[in-house]
Amino acid sequence: MVPVDKMAFLQHVSLFAGMTNHELVQVTALLKETRYPADTTVIHEQDAGDCMFIVADGEVTVHRGDVEIRRLRSKDFFGEMSLLDREPRSASVTTISNCLLLRLDQQDFWKLLIEHNTLGISMVKVLTQRLRQATARL
Repeated sequence: MVPVDKMAFLQHVSLFAGMTNHELVQVTALLKETRYPADTTVIHEQDAGDCMFIVADGEVTVHRGDVEIRRLRSKDFFGEMSLLDREPRSASVTTISNCLLLRLDQQDFWKLLIEHNTLGISMVKVLTQRLRQATARL
């Protein structure tokens, strides 16, 4: 993906919804592209976390041991809780197919959060939605 493609892509990722083009340019400059083959564990449950990932292409599974929690595809993201608290990862994520993931490191996220309150509001909305979904499953 070239930076222009990343910017167009991010406009459809819920976490970055509402950000201006100028803000998205700043975000794209901080994202690191990484390709993973199928059946590769990207994050391990209980490892320390300091980044999040956005699925640009492919499919991953979020799981605890052999129990699948959910599948994520293009425009979905994972690992965002570790950006906020650096607590151990609550689940593992493994690629199902060949994947292109965009990585955002915690230090870069905090810089963006300080400069752009839109991102903070989006993060609160996403975390609230996920908490409500988890509560509904109980």
